[in-house]
Amino acid sequence: MLPENEMVEIKGKVIAQIESSFPAEQIASARKQIEEMNNEEFERFLEKNKILAENKEAECVFCAIASGKINSCQIQENKGAIAVLEINPISKGHCLIIAKKHEEKPQKEVTSLAKKISSLLKRKLKPKNIEISQSRLFGHEVMNILPVYNNENFQSERNHTTTEDLNKLKEELTKKRERKARKKKEEIKEKLWLPKRIP
Repeated sequence: MLPENEMVEIKGKVIAQIESSFPAEQIASARKQIEEMNNEEFERFLEKNKILAENKEAECVFCAIASGKINSCQIQENKGAIAVLEINPISKGHCLIIAKKHEEKPQKEVTSLAKKISSLLKRKLKPKNIEISQSRLFGHEVMNILPVYNNENFQSERNHTTTEDLNKLKEELTKKRERKARKKKEEIKEKLWLPKRIP
């Protein structure tokens, strides 16, 4: 039997997959079925659907997210990790940093991207603090980045969010950076002066 924290994490990923790939009229029913399963029923469901093989050697859910087989709301990446918005966030901007490789040893790209995302969240969302929790789920390195606005912590209640809300937040976190880069380019063009004709 998988640990409780892994069950919660996987359930969230399965629900996100349902919401992004099922026909609209089937989403509520499928979501309800997943939510109502106890841990034993859910583990059987995972094995039956080859999401989790009985020998536990199937591709883990985080490998599937990192490779793009499971849809996610990715906000940044580097050579060895991706940053995605948590689908059952504790607070606005709650992110996961997922290693692209399924390795036992810690990967510096994960820590590097976690620092970058923490700075981005501080700058854009202005939380009081940022909490970081490193874990290994299914043997896969994952970091939780949690913006703290009031007294949130990793044991706080999780909230479900829609794909639409996640995409809006992604735009909020990434779009302004693009505008700033474009503005800087325009400033450079203005400063760069060349005569119209060179005799």
